[in-house]
Amino acid sequence: MRALVILIDGGDPAYFDLAATPNLDRLEQEGARHLVRAQMPTVTNVNNVSMICGAPPARHGITSNYFLDPRTGLEVFMESGNFLLAPTLMERGAAAGLKTAVLASKQKLMDMIGKGADLAVTAEAPPAWLLDRAGKKEDIYSGEVNLWLLRAARAVAEERRPDLLYVTTTDYMQHKYGPGAPEAQAHTEALDAEIGRLVDAWSSLHKDGAVFVTADHGMRDKRRALDPGVILRARGITADAVPIIKDRYVLHHGNQGGSAYIHLKEGAAAAEALAVLRETPGVEEALPRDEAARRFRLLPGRVGDIMALADAETVFGVMEEAEREVSLRSHGSLHEGTVPLWAWNAPFFWLSADPHHFDATWSVMEGM
Repeated sequence: MRALVILIDGGDPAYFDLAATPNLDRLEQEGARHLVRAQMPTVTNVNNVSMICGAPPARHGITSNYFLDPRTGLEVFMESGNFLLAPTLMERGAAAGLKTAVLASKQKLMDMIGKGADLAVTAEAPPAWLLDRAGKKEDIYSGEVNLWLLRAARAVAEERRPDLLYVTTTDYMQHKYGPGAPEAQAHTEALDAEIGRLVDAWSSLHKDGAVFVTADHGMRDKRRALDPGVILRARGITADAVPIIKDRYVLHHGNQGGSAYIHLKEGAAAAEALAVLRETPGVEEALPRDEAARRFRLLPGRVGDIMALADAETVFGVMEEAEREVSLRSHGSLHEGTVPLWAWNAPFFWLSADPHHFDATWSVMEGM
């Protein structure tokens, strides 16, 4: 089994629909293109780990970028490999005697998605030999960092010849520009060109090598920000809201996203809190823990008492006030849950009854 998996962070279908993408078009013509679901909540850590494990969070354990650890009572970034409960594609590959490599733009992901890989490289801390092959280090807050990463992946394919290669970009450009912006179209077209070169190199090395290209989540314009914790406390309900999207890359989204976990303090009534949230404009749904875990295949012990979901134009964050106007592009809600999936030279691949992007890596694992 040989497979190349490319994940375009923030790769909403609209970006590809509005740009010239001859290389992705070729993958579709010679293979297939599907619209599938991303994993809820639609944030980077959850979806990258779902991809690398070929499974939902109920199995792998990653339910957020950031969460309240019930073991310690502390809010922490969910980025340690110690949180993983399922084997990664690379661990499964190693057990099958395959050579593996993982490349990521963001350093924060590598302790999880790089687990078990023979080679793990990030654009934030690239080795000297890859700088010689792919060019100088690029700023993480740029589009160029993704082009560097794809060039580096091509160099890794040619020099190290892994059987399994996983490549995941960053979504700074998608947070900054909508699909119709010239900057976004130029970036998407540059990605397409580099993907084409990488696929050509991969297929020349592995005639039987499958290729999958997908995204971790979509992206939308947001106009309103809410702090569910402030809203509940104003009604006499002691609670804190933890923004699921929160990570170390604040310039991307200001730590404001389309879902939040609500933790009720001792004595607070869940039914009352649910009623308050459900009547709040901008809150599309408020789900008790067990319902959220069942519906989205989450691990119950790693979500809040309540999961709040925003409407299409709203984000949740931690603020002094209950509500404010914003102008940003973000994700995390159900409205960023549709992503493209290209499959090429992959006769073993099939979609599940509830098609998700991680069906691709699940199929690879099943084929080992």
